[in-house]
Amino acid sequence: MLLGALCALSGCQTAGADANIYGGAFGQRVVGNETYVTVSNVWNEMDALPLADQHCKQFSKAARFNRMEGPRAIFDCVR
Repeated sequence: MLLGALCALSGCQTAGADANIYGGAFGQRVVGNETYVTVSNVWNEMDALPLADQHCKQFSKAARFNRMEGPRAIFDCVR
């Protein structure tokens, strides 16, 4: 609930059901805006890259890996 409120205030966008690249009980969550994107519940940046790139392409940008924070891959959206 708090994340949704923060996203509404900050203008971040979320992809609805997102993805389930590993086929487990929990899928991946894609959250970001035109500057960055975070893909949650991933093992490494290469698994997250297609989801991050898809998000950044909405803004005519490409995803560039920034860092991992636990099970989250964080990317910058760059031209």
